[in-house]
Amino acid sequence: MKVQLISKLLLNFFLILSLASVTTPYSSAQRIGEEAEMNRLEQQADDLASQNDPEGAALAIGKAAMMADLLVSTTEQSTAKNIFQAASHLYRGQELGLRALALFQQTGGTPPAPPGVCHYLFQGRNKLNHSMKFLTENSAIPMDDLLNRRNHLIQKNEEWRELFQGLQEELACPNISS
Repeated sequence: MKVQLISKLLLNFFLILSLASVTTPYSSAQRIGEEAEMNRLEQQADDLASQNDPEGAALAIGKAAMMADLLVSTTEQSTAKNIFQAASHLYRGQELGLRALALFQQTGGTPPAPPGVCHYLFQGRNKLNHSMKFLTENSAIPMDDLLNRRNHLIQKNEEWRELFQGLQEELACPNISS
């Protein structure tokens, strides 16, 4: 019964995320190259997660993280580098959270969760913390599309932080410090 509740909560959360990402100010049709692919993979991960496919979503968001890493290595501007680095950490955090869900489902889906699931959640929360650090530590305010991306990443960080907290409680994981 608790597993069904968790699944319904997660499905609703990912549906909301999918709808929210459709209205983001930077659509993938307006982007070219690596940024467009990163956006496409992020959207694909949201879609797969809303279809209750955490393994597929983890794979897609992991690829988005690789695209963000590529953008970090090819971008000259420090503000853009920080934003793409933040995206990479956020996507890796999401990947770990989705892998935790997949592992939890594979191990029967009944709380308390195995230690490996809780460890993935802990690591994912750490990645979110690193992401927020990159988003908030840079004093230069990005312009236009970078500002939109930064705001989008901050919103995603906050949503995933809440999701991790809820998962920690629902899966009966030991307290995770943030």
